[in-house]
Amino acid sequence: MGKLAFLLLAMCVAGFGQENITVTGTLHRVMAIGGESTGWSIQLDSPSTIDGHERESIEVAFDNAKLTPLNDQHVRATGTLTHRQGVETGTRPVLKIASIEKVDGSHTETLRGTAWILEDLAGSGVIDNVQATLEFRKDGKVSGRGSCNRFTGSTEISGNTLKMGPLASTRMMCPEALMNQETKYLKALESAQRFERQGSTLLIYSQDLEKPLKFTAK
Repeated sequence: MGKLAFLLLAMCVAGFGQENITVTGTLHRVMAIGGESTGWSIQLDSPSTIDGHERESIEVAFDNAKLTPLNDQHVRATGTLTHRQGVETGTRPVLKIASIEKVDGSHTETLRGTAWILEDLAGSGVIDNVQATLEFRKDGKVSGRGSCNRFTGSTEISGNTLKMGPLASTRMMCPEALMNQETKYLKALESAQRFERQGSTLLIYSQDLEKPLKFTAK
């Protein structure tokens, strides 16, 4: 076999099995373990099957100068799925980006399959060591912990508008402070009107409340 034919064959083999994919999610800087990581990953809007496994994030490779302005932004990236081998990280999939752009994060796909922890209840804070949570399930419903009880209910999302409820909850009794927080929290969720997602932060604006509910990704 001539050198040119051998080179062409090698190029074909090297490219065989590569997969062009498009993902949406939030771009983040990540720690480079032993210098093996690219230093960047995209936290996917919802778990996706990539390289035969369900993944919540994908490591990405691109020009650092172009990625830096997009750090913590909601993006759409298209590229080729490749693999890298590391001593500490082993073989892992990496998305070699061909194009990336910032996209509006205020749509249904940015919430479905996500879970959140309440950090501030419309400006009144939250009780320490008590987690009030909110999960947007893939079946279109919401669930979570009110502060004391578990709740579940329906949701409607269109653009950045958000409606929840009615919400049904369990009936455990807890200390009065927890019950008061839970009552305010569930009422705020049922009167939700719109939302904003800013990277790992979610803001929900409710009727008659001057300040939003603030959540961080769980």
